[in-house]
Amino acid sequence: MEIKRQKDGIRHNKIWMSIIMIWCIMLFASCAGMESDSMIIEDVADIEETPITITFAHKSFNSYFYTIMNESVKKAVEERGWIFQNSVADYDPMRQNQQIINFIKQEPDAIITTAIDSISIEEVIRRGNDAGIPMCTVDTNAVGGTLAIDVSFDNYKAGQLAAEVIVEQLIGRYGEARGTVFNAYGKLTSNAWRLRKEGFEEVISRYPDITYLPRATEGMPELVKEELMKAFEDGIEIDAVHCSSEHPGRGLVEALQESGHWYPFWKEGHVILVTIDAEPYFVSLINKGYVDAAIAQDVIAYGDITVDLLADYVLVGKEIPEGEYFCEGTYWQTCDISITGEQAKVTIPPYIINADNSNDIRHWSYVAEKLWGFQYNK
Repeated sequence: MEIKRQKDGIRHNKIWMSIIMIWCIMLFASCAGMESDSMIIEDVADIEETPITITFAHKSFNSYFYTIMNESVKKAVEERGWIFQNSVADYDPMRQNQQIINFIKQEPDAIITTAIDSISIEEVIRRGNDAGIPMCTVDTNAVGGTLAIDVSFDNYKAGQLAAEVIVEQLIGRYGEARGTVFNAYGKLTSNAWRLRKEGFEEVISRYPDITYLPRATEGMPELVKEELMKAFEDGIEIDAVHCSSEHPGRGLVEALQESGHWYPFWKEGHVILVTIDAEPYFVSLINKGYVDAAIAQDVIAYGDITVDLLADYVLVGKEIPEGEYFCEGTYWQTCDISITGEQAKVTIPPYIINADNSNDIRHWSYVAEKLWGFQYNK
């Protein structure tokens, strides 16, 4: 079944409460002998105009990607005339959990979050469940509790695609899949980073002549740079480098530049570079020949899909249907919705951006930078 995003005809369960309250007002007026219709009309208007409030407990604003994630949710909420409230935890999971608890006390219509720690956030997701508030996650989910909507990225497939691009480049260079591949991976408490690492390694493991150098860098650019610099200082000849996200991936760029390995692909000494996310900075480096490819994660779709499904289904008491979801204006066009118990999981597909398609206006990086006006500041 294909589900199309509908912007019109939004109704909320609060309307039913309004009808009951209107009936009570009219009954009370009748019993008390009230004759003022205007009083009833004013009260009804106040009830019907009660705004819908959506809160977003964000993990950080420390990267361009997360800034656009926040904007995607904000725009999707406010375009419907709803109230948007947010918090930011600066990568502190305990702080994020407390912020969600504070939101629960405010009784919003729904809470959206992107988990810093997929395990520790379970407790507050369950608190939201107990309070009857629809709990939703984007990008990084929770391992426990019930999520009304989970919009995530196929992180495992993204890791596979990144490795496949590198293998293809190595074959083009040597005529076979061989060489040394450096992989700076993020915190494994994050489901997203763990799955990207697993997908990447699944592909690399198929090729015994590839020397694989995994390095734990906690998703921090300075650690990524430090680990790659150490490898160069140890005299290791590295053919390809990869980072599972582009904020820490800047450390790869700095290390390549400072160690004298920064060459475009048409020059000898070029180190193959592939990242995941496809922010404007890395897309620009693809155009300049320094980056071979970026695996795109459409961050703008997170807000659009989550808010649409809240409006069209969750907040009006309808079940989200399983099947294909159409997202107009995106490069990838369709994705899948699967239903497990009471949870709807939407999986956004990854795709490769390279020199052949890097200037397509449907990429989220183009929309964020050229249409929304968010300039990337490295």
